[in-house]
Amino acid sequence: SAEDLDWVAQELNDRPRKRLAFKKPNELIGDLLLQ
Repeated sequence: SAEDLDWVAQELNDRPRKRLAFKKPNELIGDLLLQ
């Protein structure tokens, strides 16, 4: 369902990534939107 997909997207975007210097995608997208 759409709710399940939203939950999965939230879980994936709330994990630190080595590629992003161990920052979360959610943290970086906020910086990009404020530019």
